[in-house]
Amino acid sequence: MSGIRVRTRTAAAVLALAAVTVPAGTAHAGARWSAADLTGVGHAALTGVTRVDGDTTWAYGVKVRQEGKVQPRTPLLLARDDDERSWREIPMPAFADRANQISSIDAVSQQDAWAVGLYEESRGAFLTQHWDGTEWRVVDAPAPEGIRLAGAGLLDVSARASDDVWAVGWLIVVDSEVPNPDKPGGTIQETHAEAMLQHWDGEAWHLVPVPDAASLWTYSVTALADDDVWVSGYTLDDRPAMLHYDGSSWSRIPVPYDGVNGELTDLEARGPNDIWAAGRKLVDDEDPGHALLAHWDGRSWKQVPTPADAGRVNDLTLAPAGVVAAGEQPDGTPYVMRMRHGRWSQPSVPPGGTDGSRYLTSVAWTPRGVTGVGYEEGTTGLPSPLLLTGGR
Repeated sequence: MSGIRVRTRTAAAVLALAAVTVPAGTAHAGARWSAADLTGVGHAALTGVTRVDGDTTWAYGVKVRQEGKVQPRTPLLLARDDDERSWREIPMPAFADRANQISSIDAVSQQDAWAVGLYEESRGAFLTQHWDGTEWRVVDAPAPEGIRLAGAGLLDVSARASDDVWAVGWLIVVDSEVPNPDKPGGTIQETHAEAMLQHWDGEAWHLVPVPDAASLWTYSVTALADDDVWVSGYTLDDRPAMLHYDGSSWSRIPVPYDGVNGELTDLEARGPNDIWAAGRKLVDDEDPGHALLAHWDGRSWKQVPTPADAGRVNDLTLAPAGVVAAGEQPDGTPYVMRMRHGRWSQPSVPPGGTDGSRYLTSVAWTPRGVTGVGYEEGTTGLPSPLLLTGGR
């Protein structure tokens, strides 16, 4: 998203979020991480981070609070310019009582950005919000008609132009529902999953038919032109899947991988002949998952070797002379590793709580190095936001 500049100082409620430098205990030599003190934010989970323009970074997710037996949620967006030391909060309106988690944000210009998230049953629509340079406004995205949903959500958005924005997600469709004989008043549902694709044409969101939708789960989308759109995910039998739109129809494009199963959960593109996909591969039935990386050179997808001990990749970001991957080892330990000129650094372990309680959800490259976000699980059942910078 180069060339985009979003200024939000007038709309921002500035938070005093000081940075404290912390060494990464098991990182490779020289790797250090700076952990932002987000106590002013409260309980929250950061689900993504994106480089909005040449010197602005946004981190986003959801705030969570406890009210009796329920946990109300509100959208969360933090911003920082490269010449600033602290993060500031940009207000976002609540979409509904519960479905307020932001899954992805992308921008066309400083007056045109989109955020997407979950489906709200009471509203009968998906969460999307539009930024006009001054404030965010809720915009409903439609749900399929004639079916009942047990759950649904938008996972990723790619904003190429003001009238050309793509979003991908998932549906859990209820096929049947009968009374539960073991639970008075309860029911038993039969469901199936489907891929979902939506397009913004400048006026409204529209559902786009997905070929063999019931055989796919779609995770990520990147739109390079009106006749060059890529969507990644996996098939019903848990194999990596890649779809390409040429302006008139969708086609499946094979992605080679040396595993028995796997998924492609993220896409990043420098241009039509330089696209990266990342996710997980399983080498056997007992494998919890290894890093999977593939590259498109304009002609075909090719698997890219990764360190043998690297677990699945949760997110990918472009970096000078390569990419940066954030993932999770089989024991739950989060890691970050960088490929530069075809060579990988040793996976670096960010600081934080005990392994298995920290989750690194997303990374972005900035002049400070890598900015990584996620959350830590607390003993109260409420998450604490995690925001780290460093790991060059």
